[in-house]
Amino acid sequence: MNRLFLFFFIIVLGCFQQSFAVNSTLPYDYSDTHSVPIKLSIVEPISTKDGLLEGSKLKFKVKDDVKYNGQLILKKDTVVTGVLETVVPRGMNGFPAEIIVDNFEVAGISNSKLISTYTKKGQNRCLWVYPLKWALTPIPFVGSTTNFILGGHAKIKKSDVITIYYYPNWK
Repeated sequence: MNRLFLFFFIIVLGCFQQSFAVNSTLPYDYSDTHSVPIKLSIVEPISTKDGLLEGSKLKFKVKDDVKYNGQLILKKDTVVTGVLETVVPRGMNGFPAEIIVDNFEVAGISNSKLISTYTKKGQNRCLWVYPLKWALTPIPFVGSTTNFILGGHAKIKKSDVITIYYYPNWK
């Protein structure tokens, strides 16, 4: 009997805590979705061919002047740094390589006011490798040779436009 009472008491207490958490207010108001785009280009092009290291700092330049409410926030050619967060190597059967850059540091702007993840993928060759693989499967061991077809390298070129977003009304 005591165990049954304890079980129901824990469930009621959990429901009470859950309803209390829903009614509490958050310290940040993310309902304001007004954002200012910041367009960047990389200073030195990178590629997964080059043996990139995760955690490396990358330099970017602001492509155009960035203004908010008539005030200049960032001048053209201002240097912005970002961190190479993840490098996914290209894989067998045509899977592409991938580069993920995040944690951009913009002078005068807090990181809590930025949404700044940028992802770049290489060429996906899976769309033609898998049909070829299944077409060659009836011939013994020939379908398996498509395993050695690799996906494309991921590259960030100087001509690529990288857009991060500044939310001025966030805390």
